[in-house]
Amino acid sequence: MSDEVEVTVAVADGIRIVRAVGEFDTDEADALAHALALPAGDSPAGTVIDLAGVDFADSSFLHTLFAAQQHHEQAAVPLVLAGLSPFLRRMLELTDLTRAFTIAPTLPAATDLIHTRIRLPRQR
Repeated sequence: MSDEVEVTVAVADGIRIVRAVGEFDTDEADALAHALALPAGDSPAGTVIDLAGVDFADSSFLHTLFAAQQHHEQAAVPLVLAGLSPFLRRMLELTDLTRAFTIAPTLPAATDLIHTRIRLPRQR
């Protein structure tokens, strides 16, 4: 796979934003899993995974997303996928995983979903 993989984590309005960019296979899944792990002793209002920059993903990528969803659910922390390409959306449909996730078309829509779900005041 490409060496052009990037996973970043930022916090905005108490929401963790994990941004993934590039082509993801088994070798890159660990970086994503590490970024998606909930910090010990910290309970964010929610996590958004911005996937708009993901060009390719294999089954290990889907496994990583599903494991993160399960961990977030156990911790009662909302997790929302944002910006899915048609390729990623189709992968989720083929594996019947669309019902396992909350999916938003864009990053702002995803953060709005979390704000609405937990009634966080929005910072402007």
